Amino acid sequence: MNHQKQPERTENTLDGIGRRQQILQKLEEYGEVSVHTLAEEFLVSPMTIRRDLHFFARQGILETHYGGAHLCKDRSTIPDFPTRSEKLMQYKQAIGKAAAGFIKEGDSIFLDSGTTAIQIIKYFPDVHATLITNSLAAIQQLSTNKKVKLIVAPGTYREQIGGSLDISTVEFFRRYRADKSFIGTLYCSTSMGMTTSEEMDAVLKRTLCMQSRQSFLMADHTKFTDGGLVKFTEFTDFDYILTNKELDPELQERVRALNANLVLC
Repeated sequence: MNHQKQPERTENTLDGIGRRQQILQKLEEYGEVSVHTLAEEFLVSPMTIRRDLHFFARQGILETHYGGAHLCKDRSTIPDFPTRSEKLMQYKQAIGKAAAGFIKEGDSIFLDSGTTAIQIIKYFPDVHATLITNSLAAIQQLSTNKKVKLIVAPGTYREQIGGSLDISTVEFFRRYRADKSFIGTLYCSTSMGMTTSEEMDAVLKRTLCMQSRQSFLMADHTKFTDGGLVKFTEFTDFDYILTNKELDPELQERVRALNANLVLC
């Protein structure tokens, strides 16, 4: 029997999460992808690629056709990090200030790279703490703080999130356990939970939440709506939900019904 030598594993032979992330990037760049081309590039079977494409099709990201797939015409593009960061800044800062009040002497902290979560840096208390983060802004702003031990997550820099993000980032955080995590979200709703735009980002946020003793969701009132592509947690997975006072009163009650620790900033 003729045994073919298996292809040597390369950086393109990713697990499902990393492969799907790269497929999404190709869709964003080219608008369509080919099953045959992707199978050759990632050294997997065409059936595996078809499963990946059907995964995205179920989320309304793309439409499959014979031999490949293309982006849905009505799919909106997620704004990049600087654009989102300029919006609703007063609300984000109020949330950041309230979140900073939960940090105590000696805490170990996971910090997400989201535009709301990093506002905590401006109000970081004068305490000794260990900060583990993938946020470039947090690293830059706290690098001269002698009381803060910075542990920097590896990975490829992604402008859209303002920090590093790939499979090595996720695996890095899985090695740690923190007292508290401060996490942002693209959208959150009482029916769908917390969602973001990318599967890898969802895995990272879920990891931060589950690997901390206390978890804090930081989301301004505009985030409380259905949307996003990938779910990463439920309201009940967080110990505190921090948002601004402009959140609709009816939504406040619905959130409190799921999680009593709603903090209005």
